[in-house]
Amino acid sequence: MRAFALLFTIAVLACGGKAVPVGMEASPDAALSAFMQAVADSNLNRMAQLWGAEKGSAAQTGQPQDYQRRVAVMYAYLRGGSVRVLGEVERQGARSVLATEFSRDNCVKRVPFTMVRTGQGGWLLYAVDITMVGVPGTPCPSEQRRPPG
Repeated sequence: MRAFALLFTIAVLACGGKAVPVGMEASPDAALSAFMQAVADSNLNRMAQLWGAEKGSAAQTGQPQDYQRRVAVMYAYLRGGSVRVLGEVERQGARSVLATEFSRDNCVKRVPFTMVRTGQGGWLLYAVDITMVGVPGTPCPSEQRRPPG
């Protein structure tokens, strides 16, 4: 056990000295991927662990006070969808804006996702304009349709 602790410490120091906390992701892309996997798994608790601000996840900080309701709304809008990251379009301080293609039911929309680096070193989803993904169950405008296949 002692040898494992020593190896872990050496590995952390070799990687820049700061380990990413358990449950957080090491990059904006990885955090968004993990968040969307939580959506696909209908895991609202995991979504709350992957959404938050510089101080930490909503699940950890309990902020905002209505975070469980907000996570449920994000789930309702994002479920059944997938995200393909096109690239980082902006980075300011602890925030990174990722340009993405959000796809659901052969409908493809460009949607920015704002990610935030926490004080602990991991990345979380900070913001997404859910109105840009479209209302679930409504027809997709023809100009945003992708042919099947």
